[in-house]
Amino acid sequence: MSHREKLPNILFYITLRVCEDVLGEKGLFSILKYTRLKKFIDEYPTKDLDLTHDYEDFTTITTALIEVLGESGAKDIMTEVGKRAFYLIADIAPYLFNIENVVPERIPPERRYEEFLKVYRVMTDAASAIFGDIYTILEQEAGLICEISPCYLCKGLRTKGPICYIQVGFMAGAAEWIMGEEIQVVETLCIAKGDDRCRFVVVKP
Repeated sequence: MSHREKLPNILFYITLRVCEDVLGEKGLFSILKYTRLKKFIDEYPTKDLDLTHDYEDFTTITTALIEVLGESGAKDIMTEVGKRAFYLIADIAPYLFNIENVVPERIPPERRYEEFLKVYRVMTDAASAIFGDIYTILEQEAGLICEISPCYLCKGLRTKGPICYIQVGFMAGAAEWIMGEEIQVVETLCIAKGDDRCRFVVVKP
C-alpha cells in the first residue's frame, strides 16, 4: 500500500492549530516560512474532508520541526503536538477515527485497558484508510504494540534515533483519554534510523 496523494483538509487545520498552540504564533510562522508552506501563513485550511492539499505538505511540516529544532529539541514539542492533536480530533472531528461513539466516562475502570485495545484497532483501520500506511497491532504482556510501515511521519528522513514523536504523543493521548491516567508510549524501532518499520509500545498500566 502506498501513501495517499491527498489528505483531508481538516487534518492540515488540526496540525497547524496545535502547532500554533505549542509553538506560539511566531513559532509557527517561522516554521511555515522555513518551508514551502507560506500559503498557510495568512489562512488555515478549511475544516472539511475535501482533498485539497498534497500528502507532502503534511510531511513537510513535521520534517521542518525536526530540521529547525534538531532531534533532541523536537522530542518534547512534537510529542505535545501529537497529544494535543488527538484531543482536538476527539473534540471536533471524532469521525475521522471512528471514535464518535466512545465515551470514556462510561467505561468501568477495570475494563478501560481492554476497551483501549478495541478502540485503537478501530482507529488504526481508519488511519490506514486516510494515510495509506499499514498498521499491525499486537498484544503482549508489556502492553499494546503498534507497528507502521510505511510511516507517513518519517518518510524520507534519516536520523540517529527514533523520530516519530508526533505518533508517540497521539497514541499517548488516545490511551490517556480512554484509561483516565498518564500512559507511557515508547518508539523502539523507526524507519528513519534504518529499521524496516516503526514500532511503538503502549506500556500497560
